[in-house]
Amino acid sequence: MPARITTVGFDADDTLWHNEQVFRLTQERFAALLADHAEPEHLAARLLAAERRNLGHYGYGIKGFTLSMIETAI
Repeated sequence: MPARITTVGFDADDTLWHNEQVFRLTQERFAALLADHAEPEHLAARLLAAERRNLGHYGYGIKGFTLSMIETAI
C-alpha cells in the first residue's frame, strides 16, 4: 500500500517578490486616493487591521486585499 500524503508544500518564491512590488504600489496609490481624508500612517494601520480581520474569511491574495481596501475606505 502506498504511503498517504499528509502535507503538500508550494514554493511561491518565484512570484512572491514580484507580487510584493505590486502590493506596495497599490497601497501607495490607495493612500494617495484617500490623502484628503486620512493621514497616511492612520490609513496604513486601518488597512492592516482590516487585512488581519479578513484573513480568516478571504485568505491571502488579491481578493482579501481588495476587499480590505474597500472596507478601509468606507
